Amino acid sequence: MASPFSGFDNTILTFQIADGTYTINAVGNRSANYQPFIIKAVLKPTIDYSTVSRYADEIQQFAGADGHAVLLEGYLVEPQVYPQGVEFLMEADIQITVAIGKPETGRFKLLPVVQSPYVVAMAIDAITPIRGVFRRN
Repeated sequence: MASPFSGFDNTILTFQIADGTYTINAVGNRSANYQPFIIKAVLKPTIDYSTVSRYADEIQQFAGADGHAVLLEGYLVEPQVYPQGVEFLMEADIQITVAIGKPETGRFKLLPVVQSPYVVAMAIDAITPIRGVFRRN
């Protein structure tokens, strides 16, 4: 079943997920190899001030001293559920078109979000919420 948000996606998130293989550097240390994983979503800036205030410290920390960050929320489009390897507080490259115009790029930090208990009880997996902090490049 296709996502009810298909065709409305405005965001491409590119996460780097460990693929289970390793590389050994010149001094013998192992480092994990990563593969890009793309998630399409529909996101918009949140206007719920209670949500913004709850994540104020996270937003400020991710924005840094000279940066500007915005809290975004919405739903996954493709895939419709979080894949294995994508975990909360991970960072991804983001390309988003919030309004009609030029897409913006930056970094996105995935924040924890709780699914509605009703949706979970009904075993509906077509609508998975997503929330995170967007920092423009």
